Amino acid sequence: MKEPDQLGALLPSRVIADIERIHMPYLGYHLLREHLTRTLLGESEPPILHWLGKEMGRQIPIRSANGLVFPFIRLGLGKLDLLEDGERQLRYRLTHTIYRYMSPERINRSLSLECGIIAGAVGRWKQQETEARMEAEETGSVLITVRW
Repeated sequence: MKEPDQLGALLPSRVIADIERIHMPYLGYHLLREHLTRTLLGESEPPILHWLGKEMGRQIPIRSANGLVFPFIRLGLGKLDLLEDGERQLRYRLTHTIYRYMSPERINRSLSLECGIIAGAVGRWKQQETEARMEAEETGSVLITVRW
């Protein structure tokens, strides 16, 4: 039996299939993340993006701590590596080539979306309320810790 598409709750499957075949520059996406969200959301950007990410994450079914690796790649959100799979927490490292063009302040503000997606998906999987914290590293990657 074919597994349902993990992203099927976010977009119709036919749309996903068509869009994944399109090769477009990343510049437009970066512009939206850098300018549009900052302008529209202002100081409320991090909590709103985190909340939105958590809502999105709750719609992505996972069955393991590594269950978000492929969806993150498909969505262009970066490379997600599981660093720790503990009894009450998970630790990930998120990397993306675009981070080198972002200031540490922008990383901490705009990556609240990715942090929320991880928290929401893990919360659904664990069937518990989760809390996710993000820490930017000097290497241009981000550590994300999820606790429940």
